[in-house]
Amino acid sequence: MHANHFFGELLCLLRGKVLQPNERMRFTNLSSCAPIFDDFFEKDADLNHILQLLHHPDPNQAKTDEELLAVHFLNNILDSLDQREEFLNAAENLFLAQVKSKTQSNNKLSPDELLEISLSKGGYSGLMYAHLLASEKNGSFIKMAYLLGSYGQLMDDVFDLYDDAKEGIRTFANQSHSVKEIEDTIQNMEDAVYKQIRNLQNDQYQIKDFLAVFQIFSSTVKIAIQQYRKIEQEQRISPISCLELDRSYWIIDMEKPANIWRLFITSIKRL
Repeated sequence: MHANHFFGELLCLLRGKVLQPNERMRFTNLSSCAPIFDDFFEKDADLNHILQLLHHPDPNQAKTDEELLAVHFLNNILDSLDQREEFLNAAENLFLAQVKSKTQSNNKLSPDELLEISLSKGGYSGLMYAHLLASEKNGSFIKMAYLLGSYGQLMDDVFDLYDDAKEGIRTFANQSHSVKEIEDTIQNMEDAVYKQIRNLQNDQYQIKDFLAVFQIFSSTVKIAIQQYRKIEQEQRISPISCLELDRSYWIIDMEKPANIWRLFITSIKRL
């Protein structure tokens, strides 16, 4: 399942209703559109032009086949939305966060600045997911969507620790001087999610199933942290020095039977 769909389903657990056909169509189009926009950043496209296409997705303004395809998917989404301005606002903020993320190779960025870039990228992605849903959304639900998106991006940073460093992309994870720094950051984010869950409970959202799935979902990053801690103890290598070891040390294969078992045990302990 694509990450967009997973977060959509997770948010649906809160409202107590599965994705409806028109909502699933939107998520499918977003899943198709997002990688194309990602390529615009990686291939140094004219980002001002791309931002204009985001604001005004006119096929006649597309200069390449890729742009035309992105506009097609985007219009499929917008034409079916009642609250398209909210979605476009979140999309623009994500676009700006991605622009800022291009500076992550800058050694002058502090750990806090790197963390904020990840929180913003993930958070605005989460808001886009929320605005694809047709149901009414109060402030607590919107905040939860932002937190979930941010948490998902932090998880990506942890799992991609080595690969990001190899590509010269500095993140909070691969710039941490100890595994405990990563663990504390993840725990702080989890605490924020659980705090927001309590607010949602007061608003009569369906939190029981959501909580169970989130605890399993969040357990995967615990497996990564356990492996990194073992590296730190046995190899005396901290995350910021990850490139001193072969990539194989840092890859977390969640399809390995041993990791599946560890995930099962970790999840059971947290339920």
